[in-house]
Amino acid sequence: MTILVLTLLVLVAIVVLVYPFWAARYGSVLFDNPARDLEAGIRRARDRVYEEIRALQQEYFLGNMTEAEYRAQLQAARRRAAELIREQQQVNETAAAIEDRVDTELRELIPRDGEGKEEA
Repeated sequence: MTILVLTLLVLVAIVVLVYPFWAARYGSVLFDNPARDLEAGIRRARDRVYEEIRALQQEYFLGNMTEAEYRAQLQAARRRAAELIREQQQVNETAAAIEDRVDTELRELIPRDGEGKEEA
């Protein structure tokens, strides 16, 4: 009997020690959040556009492009950055609206204290 109890204690200790590592590696796979993934992708795309703007500035200051080329490419990059910011705002607004709707529907489905009980 003592061996069984000790074995169970050791198994519980191992599970407690291993769980954080397992959750860090596989936990996010279980609970995907498409809105968060989309927002992260948009943020990365916007960062790439900002990097492109910095590269354009360097090329222009080094004299590798004319002012007209620089202005045209800079304007296009700024437009793309603005589009990405609008997309990110739309994703955030849509996610917030969905979350509000789910919360509202859950509140309607779950009876409050005293509601839904028949009087005897």
